[in-house]
Amino acid sequence: MEIISELKLEKYLKDKPAVLIYFYRESCGVCQVLYPKIKQLITDEFPEINLLKLDAGHYLKMAAQLRMLSVPGILFFMEGKEFFRNNGLVSIAELQTQISRPYEILYGK
Repeated sequence: MEIISELKLEKYLKDKPAVLIYFYRESCGVCQVLYPKIKQLITDEFPEINLLKLDAGHYLKMAAQLRMLSVPGILFFMEGKEFFRNNGLVSIAELQTQISRPYEILYGK
């Protein structure tokens, strides 16, 4: 899904109960290595989460408004509310821990 504006992002977050936004840059080696691992984690353990991958260079204004000032940047929303935020490198284990509890509460899984 291509999100063009902050208004569309707000609607997307309202329409989807669980969303993880991944900000990256093509020139970021860490971003390129981390994304497949995050995608695999979401697919395997949190299938109800909608994963949204956005190029921070293309969505510079949106990234700035969301205070995603470095990449990789991760924002996790449940029912439109921010539950986790990370700028820079994050371990898969830490991400899994941060997502698990709110995910279990919402989906009972």
